[in-house]
Amino acid sequence: MRGKVLAVTQSLIKIKLTLFLIIGLALISGYTDKVIGSEEGKKTVVKKDDKIKIHYTVSLKDGTVFDRSKEGNPLEFTVGSEQMPRGLDQAVIGMKLNERKNVTVEPKDAYGKRNEDLVMKFDKNKLPKNLEPTIGMVVKIENIPGTIVNVDEKQIILDGNHPLAGKDIVFDIKVVGIE
Repeated sequence: MRGKVLAVTQSLIKIKLTLFLIIGLALISGYTDKVIGSEEGKKTVVKKDDKIKIHYTVSLKDGTVFDRSKEGNPLEFTVGSEQMPRGLDQAVIGMKLNERKNVTVEPKDAYGKRNEDLVMKFDKNKLPKNLEPTIGMVVKIENIPGTIVNVDEKQIILDGNHPLAGKDIVFDIKVVGIE
């Protein structure tokens, strides 16, 4: 009797070890993404190289809203592809489907530091004749995009910096799709 119990115990141990080995190999190979952490085969956790959809609000620390996604029209991008500011790219990694997060990002990981060399003067005659330049207008002069920050009778001053350059940015993010 004792011999049978010992044989059954050894068989159970072998089965457990085999299962642990199979589970370990599945974890190492990444196969579990298709099983664990999924809803009917859908990804539910954001990883690098995933194509995701987010609803977002971009604001300054004082609460001034700069941009936001429109209802029913989420922003789509591939994580880690450098399509988005680095801070936003890093913030979404590890987020779950339908998770919401609020993150503050420093200029170096948002829209960069402000560069005064990108503030340039141009003769007004560089603009199309039918365009009346106004402060705040976004234009491209000699293939340099920027915002007009000053206009006088002969010149315009164009700021080629991103409007959020040099500022801490607050991203309010909700992941609404992961592929």
